[in-house]
Amino acid sequence: MAIACPYCSHRINLKATKPGRYRPKCPNCAQPFLLWVSDTAGAAPRVQVLPNDTRVAGPRAAGEPSSTSFTVAEGSGNSAQGVATAGPSDAANSSHVFGFAHTNPDQDPSNGSHRSPGPEFQSGEDDGRVTLGPRMDVRGYAIEHELGRGGMGTVYLARQLSLDRPVALKVMSKRWASDPVFVARFTREAFAAAQLSHPNIVQIHDIGEADGARFFSMEYVRGKSLADLVRVEGKLDPETAVGYVLQAARGLKHAHDRGMIHRDVKPDNLLLDDQGLVKVADLGLVKTPTVTRQDDQLTQASSRSGLFSLPPEMTGARIALGTPAYMSPEQCRDAATVDHRADVYSLGCTLYVLVTGRPPFEGTTAVELMSKHAYEPIVPPEQLVSRVPKEVSAVIQRMMEKDPADRFQDMAEVVRTLEAWLGVHHTGTFSPQEAQIAKLEGYVFQFNTAASAVLRGRLVSGFFGAVALVAVLLAFFGKLGWAFGVFGLAAEATLAYFVLDGVTRRGHLFGCARRFVGGMGLSDLAVGVSGFAMFCILLALLKVFWVWVGFGVVGLGLAVALRYALDRAVQEERRGPIEGCERQLRRMRVQGLDEEALRQFVAKFAGRQWEEFFEALFGFEAKLAARALLLRGGAAGVRDKHAAWREPLVAWMERVEKARTEARQRKLLQAVERANLLAAGATVQAAEDQASAAAEAMVRAAATIRQSEQTARARPGQTTVAAPANVRTLVRAAEQPDEFAFVPTRKDDTFGLFISLFVGPHVRAVAAALLLASCALWAHQNALVSGAEIQAQAAKAIENSELPAVPGPAALEHAHSPRPLVVGGVPAALTAWVDSFNVGLAGLMLLGSLCFRGNLMGVFVLIGAAVAVVGHQLGIRNVEPFRDYHVSLMLGALLALVGCRLGTR
Repeated sequence: MAIACPYCSHRINLKATKPGRYRPKCPNCAQPFLLWVSDTAGAAPRVQVLPNDTRVAGPRAAGEPSSTSFTVAEGSGNSAQGVATAGPSDAANSSHVFGFAHTNPDQDPSNGSHRSPGPEFQSGEDDGRVTLGPRMDVRGYAIEHELGRGGMGTVYLARQLSLDRPVALKVMSKRWASDPVFVARFTREAFAAAQLSHPNIVQIHDIGEADGARFFSMEYVRGKSLADLVRVEGKLDPETAVGYVLQAARGLKHAHDRGMIHRDVKPDNLLLDDQGLVKVADLGLVKTPTVTRQDDQLTQASSRSGLFSLPPEMTGARIALGTPAYMSPEQCRDAATVDHRADVYSLGCTLYVLVTGRPPFEGTTAVELMSKHAYEPIVPPEQLVSRVPKEVSAVIQRMMEKDPADRFQDMAEVVRTLEAWLGVHHTGTFSPQEAQIAKLEGYVFQFNTAASAVLRGRLVSGFFGAVALVAVLLAFFGKLGWAFGVFGLAAEATLAYFVLDGVTRRGHLFGCARRFVGGMGLSDLAVGVSGFAMFCILLALLKVFWVWVGFGVVGLGLAVALRYALDRAVQEERRGPIEGCERQLRRMRVQGLDEEALRQFVAKFAGRQWEEFFEALFGFEAKLAARALLLRGGAAGVRDKHAAWREPLVAWMERVEKARTEARQRKLLQAVERANLLAAGATVQAAEDQASAAAEAMVRAAATIRQSEQTARARPGQTTVAAPANVRTLVRAAEQPDEFAFVPTRKDDTFGLFISLFVGPHVRAVAAALLLASCALWAHQNALVSGAEIQAQAAKAIENSELPAVPGPAALEHAHSPRPLVVGGVPAALTAWVDSFNVGLAGLMLLGSLCFRGNLMGVFVLIGAAVAVVGHQLGIRNVEPFRDYHVSLMLGALLALVGCRLGTR
């Protein structure tokens, strides 16, 4: 099978034609192109030029072969191009961290024409790339298909299972992942960048390892890059272009204020989502040119660790890193010494491309491009496109001054200048126009007064009111079992609706619960399953198990009806106002409004019942942040909260997940630092100690940075707030952990570990199960569920002379007195302590203590439970009007509360 190069028509014979999407390079003209091999029998391969391509080499000299054969599986992927031969307009493929930040119709996962490589598509040993097929197992992620490739690895669209959300999963190629020095540096950079949180920055979610390949997951932006936008539209309206660049400048300012420099700002790395929000991608990650095949051979032989390592010129001081078409002059000379003003230059180049449709300089090699950036003046944009205002052209020219001292000195100055040109005088308070307020209020009114939503609210309130009324009436007429079952109907219907709604709409609470359950260990799962089994046994002993099952079926039917009948109608009615408001917000973003100010505008003018509308637009976490700022302002007035009962549950699960995440991060960082130190020649023990200290220092530094971010967001615009934490502190913490006061002191707490064996959570969980089960058996034996049964047993006992000879009323009272638990084959002395409901209440206290930790807390709670159970048998007396077991319960509960107060959540 043969194909023709789309550039020079050179004939290329294919020796392997496995179905898939490839990116080979023509052996005649050296141009990379796209190749699709269909899995349909007889279908011819399809070739296409690369988007925005530029020739980087001429055809072969005369006399060279005119036809070449190669194997697709070995020649596929991005051909490595050194910086010195990279093309000017698509150099992203030669110097990008992972070579992919943008999407195009062929790469967009929503495009049905995209084909992901099959499991049999493997790259050769010579290029070292990692290819994940659909069957690749990355714990916690489901790989869907490939999005793109680059010099350092491959990008996949994946779904994070714990939160059921799409992510961009970037997998480092094995040639880099096998070098411990580079992996340590890269992991530090990625971990530091993950601490940044800003609406205009792509968020890094997680870092990990799968099958020896390093990966990290990041926010998946549904949309396209500004480069794609330029390829489609040619050039943008100046006001629109400035609005997009202003958003990027805000994200870069946030990073610069925290010590991070991008060094590869370009249209491909500025992603535009479907809401008009621009996000800066690949911020803070290690930038390096891809390595040629000859470099690999040299560095493999000279690697001190026996593995692939960076070439000497890549780890030295003087090296050009970035994309030549957008690289500042000082970055071309020495990337190791650049500061944030290099990003100002690159952002100016980006704005130049957006308003003119072409890069500021063009050339056939990267060296030629760098030389032009360093020495040639740019053509003013207004001379190329007459509609570009002179003020915008002047801003671009100042951003692109050759000498960094002549440019804008920081990104804050760029932001102020662009805001002034757009007419957005942002001083911390946004003053909207009356027309904007009126539109927003109209959308909120339509949202809140949707007929289906009002009907749903009334039905839900009426259902729970009816359940409470019926349960009270049943209890009044002595039908305690049925009353308990009616409450079960409400609980099971609520649980069924929660699951159905979470699976279909993926709400925040359901995502937290799913992540919480998914992160549980085997022992925790065993405790949970045992608790559920004990609850079922309790229902059976109380003779209401099948009542609960029957009501559960009814509750499931009610939940399905509510979710798939009424909720769909609500969504249809509310879709209009939500989409209308999103269109309004997109226009306001393009006009230059800051994202935080935009959200405060919605929160402030959406009225008293603003929270549900705001959450539908921006999400649960954004609502909590907006509420804190809104209430702190003092002018919010009376505001209603939407489903506030979720917040304590979410906060508790997030605390647990935070501890789990820090433990995973600590383990990963320790392994990376240990490998780095061993490669440097450290002893095993020294590597263990220093890696442990470095990992702990980085995790604690990250916690400090997050706390600083929360403080800064809570008091925006206040000069009294301390400067935001510098994320470079985290990298220094890894390199020199001894300089930080929070270096962990390693000590063996043998006594504490010994005590935890007797008061730990699993001991308390087992004790709680035992107490609850004993209480259920005792209640069943004494027939405490039905008063009629007690009366019948009392009468029968009197007739059989089983009760002492006391007057009639006293005998009946004695018949009502519950007897201690009796278990066949067990001495009565071992079960005599089970004689009241205090046993079950003590079990509930122990279950509640599982939300806390600490040995001292465990001791207090266990003592409190013991006092509640047997205190009245050991000498505690009546304190009128309370009985002795009432006093025991109160003392035990007091001890348990003291323990929980001493414990840690």
